[in-house]
Amino acid sequence: MTKRPALCLAVCLSLISVPFTAEKGVIIRVTPAFGAHPEVVEVRTTRAERNVIGLMTRSIDTYRGTIASSLLAPRTATSVVWKVESSASSARTLQLSRQVLAQVQFLFESLGLIRADRTYVVVGRTQQFINDTLEGLDCFPNLVRTGGVHLMGATVCNRRVIVLNLTGYFFLRRAGDVLTTELESRAEPNLGRVDYRIADRNISGLAHEWVHVARASANDGQVAPDEPAWVREGFAELMAGVARVLTFPSRMNYSVFHVVRIRKFTDWERLCPEPLRRYREDTDLLAGCEYYLGAVAMEYLVATMGGLPKAIELFRRSAELLSFSKAFRETYGESLDSFEQRADAYARAIAALPDK
Repeated sequence: MTKRPALCLAVCLSLISVPFTAEKGVIIRVTPAFGAHPEVVEVRTTRAERNVIGLMTRSIDTYRGTIASSLLAPRTATSVVWKVESSASSARTLQLSRQVLAQVQFLFESLGLIRADRTYVVVGRTQQFINDTLEGLDCFPNLVRTGGVHLMGATVCNRRVIVLNLTGYFFLRRAGDVLTTELESRAEPNLGRVDYRIADRNISGLAHEWVHVARASANDGQVAPDEPAWVREGFAELMAGVARVLTFPSRMNYSVFHVVRIRKFTDWERLCPEPLRRYREDTDLLAGCEYYLGAVAMEYLVATMGGLPKAIELFRRSAELLSFSKAFRETYGESLDSFEQRADAYARAIAALPDK
């Protein structure tokens, strides 16, 4: 392990110093781990993108030996209190989600982040169950931005409660889809018949929300007020992806995660045309780009600039200084503005690849 930083530094410096230029790209092919999919799924990739995949793959390999057996519970698990509606308890999606949750907990523990505070996880099929359970926990989240309903996953009430509405995961496919009481009683779709991108999304939600909980807990609840939305959500997407790779090693490597979640999940090249800095604040402009483009940028940051330990150092320093931009410069020796410009160039090069 002591030699890996030097290897990473050499590759990272080459990625930082060489400008991204137009290229035809190389096609890589993967077989998704879950859901309905073509025999293979392929994307055209840039050289820098393939380097990022390789760096992330090697980084994950260093954690495989430190992640405990799935037969053992992470220490963090003792602080979790489950509140599960009876109609949701046997859901296959929930079973897989809990496996991924355990791995993301192990992963954070290996990075020195152990949440000791009690966390409630509320999993339901109906709005009634979720609302009644939250009321019993003296938790009354603001649902204005979601039209007064629990759509899918969220971390609420000072990061002490995670809410998962499985009905939303099962049946919401795109912006504008509406939840109904009829959907709440409809059976869980057969996972093998669900589009592979949706199936992957559905089993990642719990781990994604745990990232928010664990980060806040490890830093005494402190999050710098200027932390960009693309960092917050992009890091959660990335960590949930790493956890899925660790959870299902025989079915999923990092290339699969990258292709399925970062390249194929949505058309961010068209939907997110603004530069990364425009996705810093919680405004209507985000429209999901903090997740999509944020994952691209955070993957690039983690792969090329010190790995996960460096990112954790950034978040700790940011909580201490209560200034994300200052912490970023102190951690990486580069301004946040400068990195965003490089990440924009990296993403634009991917977006410019020819379709065929």
